[in-house]
Amino acid sequence: MYLEFFKLTEFPFGNGCDERFYFASELHVEALANMVYTVRQRRGMVLITGEVGAGKTFLGSMLAGRLGLGATVVTISHPPSSPRQLLRALLSGLGVNESQEADKLTLAEQAEAELERQFRRHRTVALVLDEAQALPDEALEEVRMLWNWERQGHRLLQIVLIGQPELADRLQCARWESLRQRIILSYHLGHLSVGDTARYVLHRRQVAAAEGCLLRFTMEAIKLIYLSTKGVPRLINSLCDNALLVGLARGQHKITSDIVATVLRDMTCWSLNGAPAQLPGAGLLEGAAEAEAEANAEAADEGTYVPEPGTPLLTDTPAESWQFIEASADFT
Repeated sequence: MYLEFFKLTEFPFGNGCDERFYFASELHVEALANMVYTVRQRRGMVLITGEVGAGKTFLGSMLAGRLGLGATVVTISHPPSSPRQLLRALLSGLGVNESQEADKLTLAEQAEAELERQFRRHRTVALVLDEAQALPDEALEEVRMLWNWERQGHRLLQIVLIGQPELADRLQCARWESLRQRIILSYHLGHLSVGDTARYVLHRRQVAAAEGCLLRFTMEAIKLIYLSTKGVPRLINSLCDNALLVGLARGQHKITSDIVATVLRDMTCWSLNGAPAQLPGAGLLEGAAEAEAEANAEAADEGTYVPEPGTPLLTDTPAESWQFIEASADFT
């Protein structure tokens, strides 16, 4: 593939939940820190919502690592279709072997007994339910029942609900008032800003870079990536990964707006922000060639500047963000 061509150690734009590629936007940092605090202190349920591809699952996967060795995190990625399936998934995550013929009451008794045993050992147990908007009513009601288990005034099971925005809408119904009142922390993950989109791309490139990495993005390429993906991380990954394939095919180490436009035109099937007529060459990025020439000239004047670790890569002001990109060795 393109790893050797760009001098990369691994694929920078995969959609897996590798903690090294976690991008700490301001909202993600705040949400994760408060999730960890709420679960550790057994304060209440957590609700995380966001559009498809916004990074909800990635955030949930980060919870286990941040809670440390004193916690057990059971993640259910596929919504169970019944209370019995929910209990069986919980027991499996806790390492308890249950009988295939066990009824719901038996499974509940086993789960509560195991959670009590973990509590006596001073261990925190968290249940992360991904795609929770797809839980049937009976399974969601069972979630409320699980939350009721407690010993010595402490909940035995900490619960994190992760889902699309319709989950929050669903919980507004009167039927779920009791469950809703137990949610102490709620976050909605929006799309990345234009500045965070640039930071995101640079962060992933830096994680995957080998010594002498040749991969660069032009400022106009980043703009088009943002405009066409609306800052959705999953779409950014898909677009950038395909852009690197086109760069390899063309023998170009620099990803330009023309390469990104080619991917948008020929290699995507998702709805784009704007019709194909708006892609470069039809007015959306009028003056892109001149802007790239200016950026390259400024980058040459600046040398090969690389930010020190921990240095803010971009400001939140778009104009200042692009000024940084123009002077950066990573965005030319």
